[in-house]
Amino acid sequence: MPPLGSLSARDVLDIGLVTFLVYQGYMLVAGTRAVNVVRGILVFAGVWVAAQLLSLTTLSYLLGRAGTVGLFALIVLFQPELRGALERVGRPRGREASGGAALQDLARALERLAERKTGALIAIERRTPLGEYADTGVRLDAVVSVPFLEALFARNAPLHDGGVIVQGPRVVAAGCLFPLQAGDGTYRRYGTRHRAAIGLSELTDAVVLIASEERGSMRIALGGRLGPDLNGNELREQLRTLVYDQPDSPPTRRKGEAPPEPDDALPPERA
Repeated sequence: MPPLGSLSARDVLDIGLVTFLVYQGYMLVAGTRAVNVVRGILVFAGVWVAAQLLSLTTLSYLLGRAGTVGLFALIVLFQPELRGALERVGRPRGREASGGAALQDLARALERLAERKTGALIAIERRTPLGEYADTGVRLDAVVSVPFLEALFARNAPLHDGGVIVQGPRVVAAGCLFPLQAGDGTYRRYGTRHRAAIGLSELTDAVVLIASEERGSMRIALGGRLGPDLNGNELREQLRTLVYDQPDSPPTRRKGEAPPEPDDALPPERA
C-alpha cells in the first residue's frame, strides 16, 4: 500500500469504489434476517484470523474446514434472500411509476373492503423476500387492481381467509398463511387476522395492511406493532412513505389519539 501522501487519483477511485460496494452490500442485507448471519460470519472470521496469528494449528484447521462447508450451507439456506438481492440489483428504476399506481389501487381496494366490512390481509414485500410465505398459499402473477383484490377477499371466496402478498406492482400469491404474533399479551385479544399481520411484521420488514370485519377500519402493521385507524388519505400517505422511503420504524399514532382498542378484534374462528 503506497504512503498516504503518494495516493494517486486511481488509488482514491479504487478506495471509493470498494467503499461503495461494501455500503451497497450492507444495504441489501440490512433489515433482513441475513444481517444477523453476516454478523455471525464476521465473528467467525475474526476468531479464525486470531487463531492463525496465534499459530493455533488445530483450531485454524477446524475453522477452515467448517468455513468451507458453511459457505455452501449458507447459499442453500439463504437462496430466497440471495435471489431477492440480485433481483433488486437488476430491477429497473422505471418500475417505481408502476409501483405508485399499484399503491393507489391497494389503498382504494382496502378502502372499499373496509367500507363493506370485508376482512382483508395484504403484505407488501420490501427488502425481506416473502417467498417462503407465498409458498403456503396459491401462487399468482397478476397485476394489482381494485376489482381483482375485491374478488380475492369477497365473502365465501376460496382465498378469503388467507393473506395476499404483493411484490412491486403484482400480486404474487393469495390464501397465504402468516405466522401469528407471539402471545406476549399485548395483542392477545385481537383476532387471527390482526395477529397474523403483526406476526409477519415481526419476522420481516413487510408492510402489512388489515381491513377489519367488525369496525370497517384500516390499519398498518410494521415492525411487530399495529398502527392506528387510518382514513384513505392517511393510508396513501403512509404507503408512499413506507414503501418508497422504507423506514424501519412502525407507523406512528396521530397526535392526541388514544392507543387502538382491541374491541374490534376478529374472533379466531372468523379470521
